Amino acid sequence: GGGGGGGASVGAIQLPAGLKRKLQALNYPELESACLGGQDYFKIILWLEEEKIRLYEKIDRKVLREFNKNWYAHVADYAKELGVPAEGLNEKDVALKLKVLNGLTNVAVHDVYRDKAEADELVVAAQKGSADAGEKQRLTLLIPAVNKLLDQFSLPLLPENAADADTVAALRCIHARVCPPAAESSGTPFDLDRLPIGIPIDDPEVRRAAAVLRVMHGLELQQLQVNINHVINELQCLTADPKTDARLGRVGR
Repeated sequence: GGGGGGGASVGAIQLPAGLKRKLQALNYPELESACLGGQDYFKIILWLEEEKIRLYEKIDRKVLREFNKNWYAHVADYAKELGVPAEGLNEKDVALKLKVLNGLTNVAVHDVYRDKAEADELVVAAQKGSADAGEKQRLTLLIPAVNKLLDQFSLPLLPENAADADTVAALRCIHARVCPPAAESSGTPFDLDRLPIGIPIDDPEVRRAAAVLRVMHGLELQQLQVNINHVINELQCLTADPKTDARLGRVGR
C-alpha cells in the first residue's frame, strides 16, 4: 500500500507496558518497533485483523492494507463493527489511537482465548509468589479507613501493602456486617449502592468503598455526639443544678 498516512511527529510515542504485554502474549512479531505513530501503528492493526480477529474476508482487508489518507476512516468503520469506539480517529489524536488499538487488542485476546477454550487447549500456568508484586494497586489509600471499619467489627486487619482484591474482599465483609441478610431483620436491608455519597463515581466498586467510608463517618459522628452528651452529663453532675437526664438521651432543658 501507499505511505500517505504516516507521521513522524508521533512515531516515537511508545505503547504502554500493559498493551505491549498483551501484544507479546499474542506473539506480535515486531514488538520492538511497535508504537503509536506512522506505519508501525498501521501494521499492528492490520496484523491483528489478518492473524487474530479475521472479521473481514481476505479480499475485504485490502482497505486496511492500503496505508493512505483514507486508512483511518476505514479503521474507524472496522473498529465500530467490533464494538470499539473510534469516531474521529486520525493520526494526530494519540489518545484515541491508543484507545482503539487497546480495544482491538482486547478483542483479539478474547477471540484467541475463546478458540483455545473451545478446543480445550488452555493451560493453567503455575502461580509465582511475586507475580503481582509489580502491579499497581489503586485502592491503597483506602486501607487505613477500611482497617478502622474492620477493627470495629473485630475482623482481621489488612496489611499496608494489601492487594486491591483483598481490599475489595474486606469491603464485602464489612458490607455483610453493615447489611445483614433480610431474613435476620424485619426491616428493609441497607443497600450501599443506593446510599447517596455526594460525588459522581462511575466505578461500582469504588462507589461502594466511598459509601462504606460515609457510613463510617456517620458512625464516628454518632459516637462523638454520645461522647459529648456523656461529658456534659458528667460536668453537670458536679454542679448543684444538673439538667441532663442521660436515661432519656436529653441534654439541657
